[in-house]
Amino acid sequence: MPRVKIIIIISALVLAVILGWVLWPASLYEKYGFSTQMPVSGPGVDPTTTTPKAAELYNKGDLKEARKLLQKEYMWYPQNPLLGYYFAITLIDAGKISEARTILADLHKRQSAFEYDAAFYTALSYIKEGNKAEAAVWLHKIPDSIPRSANAKALLSELKK
Repeated sequence: MPRVKIIIIISALVLAVILGWVLWPASLYEKYGFSTQMPVSGPGVDPTTTTPKAAELYNKGDLKEARKLLQKEYMWYPQNPLLGYYFAITLIDAGKISEARTILADLHKRQSAFEYDAAFYTALSYIKEGNKAEAAVWLHKIPDSIPRSANAKALLSELKK
């Protein structure tokens, strides 16, 4: 009889964990983070470096290993906006938010191809810390004329709730 009770308790715990995982709402960072795929080739990706390997790791979700490779590349090529952008995202994931914001702010200031994506991820980094007011400041830097503005407006709306 005790064996049956143990099986029932274990089953109930497993079911509770599964239901909690399925029903638990994603954080705003997870919900609005959109850069889940890094280009493996193309502009900004030098095939003679470790960037393609870093992109493969990033695309598989192994941000820790991708960060190690991206960090090495970024140290050599800090002016490469693609490297900076994806490296910053891996830093946010690692909890190195201040370092990530430094890179993202530079991308935004330089008006790179990632200018407004950098502003959006800066806002997400503040959301990850629970600072809705500063997140809103960065979301307001995204003009209505770009496609990302719809996400920025939706996120601003959620921050007001």
